[in-house]
Amino acid sequence: MEKKVDVLYAEDDDKMAGVVKKLLEDNEFHVRIACDGRRAWDIFQRSIPDLLLLDLEMPRKDGLEIVKLVRRVNKRVPIVFYSSYMNVEKELEAIRLGADDCIRKGCPMELLLEKLRSIYRRIIRDEGSPQIYFLSETTKFNAVVGLLVINGKNLLLKSMDSRLLHLLCVKMHEIASNDYLIRGLWGNYSYAEKGNALRKGISRLRDILEVDTALVVGNSFGEGYFLTSRVI
Repeated sequence: MEKKVDVLYAEDDDKMAGVVKKLLEDNEFHVRIACDGRRAWDIFQRSIPDLLLLDLEMPRKDGLEIVKLVRRVNKRVPIVFYSSYMNVEKELEAIRLGADDCIRKGCPMELLLEKLRSIYRRIIRDEGSPQIYFLSETTKFNAVVGLLVINGKNLLLKSMDSRLLHLLCVKMHEIASNDYLIRGLWGNYSYAEKGNALRKGISRLRDILEVDTALVVGNSFGEGYFLTSRVI
């Protein structure tokens, strides 16, 4: 990396904070640690980072409160949740409030690193809008306006297709559970009620993305779907 990305990491577990800080700084990031939510907000207001990495459950202010505060004053800084306490409802709430990604603790550390690197690539390309995802070397998706760009060609997605792709982007390289996708698209419905509609949506999305052969929309039988790239 030519430019070190300045990461503000809000984490009340000292051991976890140290592990993540070492991982990132060994890979050309610069990391500032905030030991609780209030401290993170104070630091953010004094010096806006390139990237905000948040735990969910913290003293004084939790991660969702921080996202609300940040998005009132700054629409550009990328926000990533890294937490053990993520469930479907909290993930969807985080996305609704403006988070770019939600990663569960316990995932391979390489996945955390790769997702932050992907956001770094956005920063150096000066793609400052929140919720822009670089899916491959030739494809990017602006989830705010539903614009998919493949090989330089623009495609404005229909609302349902855009929302489905956004949900998969947040879980890039991970399995997005059927429950997560259905609730994110339709609300409090079961797989029995909306499973067929979800399958049709996935099929449409595969047709849209098939022009980029690096991208794969896969199926984990009985669990959900995943979006990944053969070239990461």
